[in-house]
Amino acid sequence: MTKKVLMICYYFPPIVASGVARSLEFAKLLPHSGWEPLVLTVRHSKDPWVTLNLGGDPTGIRVERSFEWSLASLADFLHGSCRRIARLFGKNLKVNLFREYLCLPDSQIAWFSTIAALRLARECDLIYASCTPFSSSVSAAIVKRLTGRPLVVDFRDVWSPYHSRRLRRAIISRLERFVLNTCDVLILNTDGAARLYAAIYPEHRGKIVTIPNGYDVLTPVEQVASGGDFQVMHVGLFYGARNPDELLECLAEIKRDDIVFVQVGGSFDSYERFKDRVRIRVLPPVSREDALKLMREASLLYLKQGVSERIAVAAKTYEYLATGLPILAEVSPGDNAEIVHKYASAGYVVTSNRRADLRHAVERAYEARMRTSAAIHPQFVEKFSRRTLTRELATLFDRLTGPTNT
Repeated sequence: MTKKVLMICYYFPPIVASGVARSLEFAKLLPHSGWEPLVLTVRHSKDPWVTLNLGGDPTGIRVERSFEWSLASLADFLHGSCRRIARLFGKNLKVNLFREYLCLPDSQIAWFSTIAALRLARECDLIYASCTPFSSSVSAAIVKRLTGRPLVVDFRDVWSPYHSRRLRRAIISRLERFVLNTCDVLILNTDGAARLYAAIYPEHRGKIVTIPNGYDVLTPVEQVASGGDFQVMHVGLFYGARNPDELLECLAEIKRDDIVFVQVGGSFDSYERFKDRVRIRVLPPVSREDALKLMREASLLYLKQGVSERIAVAAKTYEYLATGLPILAEVSPGDNAEIVHKYASAGYVVTSNRRADLRHAVERAYEARMRTSAAIHPQFVEKFSRRTLTRELATLFDRLTGPTNT
């Protein structure tokens, strides 16, 4: 007998974002383990970082959509109005307190998912909430309290530790505890994040599990390109502290005409500063399928991670590893560094935050280009296959509701 799961997923096609692949592949593969997905997602996202593709709903998956109000726009309007008034008195309001305290836990709290989820949950055996946004988990916890359906919350990454303002941090910590107290299982996508939550909430240690992001398909490269340009490629967005500046400084110092930095996903803030010192090729955002094709042309795949992300593994890490190509990882010590060390065919991992070490890593990768072969680690193939991970998820569902007959 097939059972039904309500999947509350803000990021879902036609949205194009790094968080989409996990939810989409789970939804596509769960029926093979006896679970029929019913996806609740946003009708028109107000997230300014979101791009859309032209496709419709995924074939064979029932998708329901609910409205989102642009709370962030209201907060920005109120802040702008207050700033203009403050200037009349010679004051400058820098911090947008409306964003801080209206958008709690995030601006997607204005996505009207709770009422729709309450209605849909009554025809399902279990609720699964995918984060981010973390407001999805709050809505799901409310629905679980009202319906009694088992709840699995997929935080993926950590939620509360990096909010700096005391009042906001206190409010979010209370919301996080409410979710932990309510859910039946909490999923994190790295062992480091799971250990962190087990330390913060020792009373909930038994409900915390790890299911990593994984890869959808292997895209093996038969041979690393050894002729022509040495392409150092990054796929995705740069923002904030996640920027390529240190790498580009290294490439400028190395001064090799046959090294080109390829950025797939649009330009970045420091492009103008480096464009005359380093060969740079900028490509616009492309579909995930096209991005995978472009990665196959790289000589070295570049991964950059901010200091605050030490217990997170970027989704692109798994896609990089699924090519078998060499990887240059400029990351903090932690989960991402460990997985590249363990599974990359040639992993050049720099955790020291020293430019000399990064430059040395680039030079070693360049010198090894003629003798490096692409290879996918066999343990990576088995452990991080999305099919394997979906079976693990279905096993959790079965444990909470009783086994399905498939």
